Amino acid sequence: MLSEREETILKIIIDETINKNEPVGSRYISKVGSLNLSPATIRNIMSDLEDLGYIAQPHTSSGRVPTDKGYRYYIDEFINVEELNTNLVQAIYGLNPPLNVIDFFKEISRKVGELTRSITFIAAPKLNSMYLKHIDFVRLNNVKILAIIVTRTGMIHNVLMDIEKETSESDLTKISNYLNTNFADMALHDIKRTLISELIENKTELDKIIQKNKNLGSKLFDSINIENEIIFEGTFNFLEKFEQNDMSRLKNIYKTLEEKTFIYDIVKKCFSENGIKIFVGSELGMDEMTDLGMVAKCYRRDNVIGYLGVIGPKNMRYPSVIPIVNYTADLISKFLKNYGGKDE
Repeated sequence: MLSEREETILKIIIDETINKNEPVGSRYISKVGSLNLSPATIRNIMSDLEDLGYIAQPHTSSGRVPTDKGYRYYIDEFINVEELNTNLVQAIYGLNPPLNVIDFFKEISRKVGELTRSITFIAAPKLNSMYLKHIDFVRLNNVKILAIIVTRTGMIHNVLMDIEKETSESDLTKISNYLNTNFADMALHDIKRTLISELIENKTELDKIIQKNKNLGSKLFDSINIENEIIFEGTFNFLEKFEQNDMSRLKNIYKTLEEKTFIYDIVKKCFSENGIKIFVGSELGMDEMTDLGMVAKCYRRDNVIGYLGVIGPKNMRYPSVIPIVNYTADLISKFLKNYGGKDE
């Protein structure tokens, strides 16, 4: 732990960096701080903080800026989370959930991006963990159909599939009725296993129709074993925070975000944890992201099923971003509990 004087000076440096994004000098600290110390004494303390790795001097003639270690200390020890502004609550809570949950996630991401002036992402639940509402088949030609899978929360997945030539429209209707009657409200990853088991045990006329298209179930449910869909909004807001000479760095950040592997890795690290998670600079695990910070929180039904996060410059206003992320993740959890089936 730092001494009280060291903590005070570190907090002033980070608060000023967040407010103005400029290095902070000893003379400024002596004027605004409550320590009643001379600039020379403050410089000595700043030198100690630099030796300990909490601040750094970007240029020999400039003041100090916080390091990742300094930001982490600030986040763990100093942050006083602001109350959520009533207008912000209304802006988020006033959204009308559409029938399709992905559209709802996109609107939530857009709104939070506007409020935080940062990039917002939502890692939507894996489709194979969703609960089936219904399946429909649309014939495209003699040997191809489009299977339309709709989950209880409105997620839709289309699968292009091959079928036997002799399969009739009546056969397709019987198969979809069979699946919808016997497997509604069952998790998609459980349907394939149960379906295969039932086909082995039963020899009804309907089963013969399905056996004739014995690869249908396997192809249909193998195709939905996909990663969480990542939804991004607010990239324009993020652009405003970078100077023109940062364009090359910004392009690298966008390229990393577009690949989405970075988000998958972060989500995997904290998927079993509750509460707000904050990552600063090098904690994000990629060289391209060292100038950024992230505030994230899971949303859930009984189990964690996805994540909401805000990505911004490392000097983002954490005290105001944290309550927005916290409130919105809880709002998504509430929405999913009231909309959809079982533990989706």
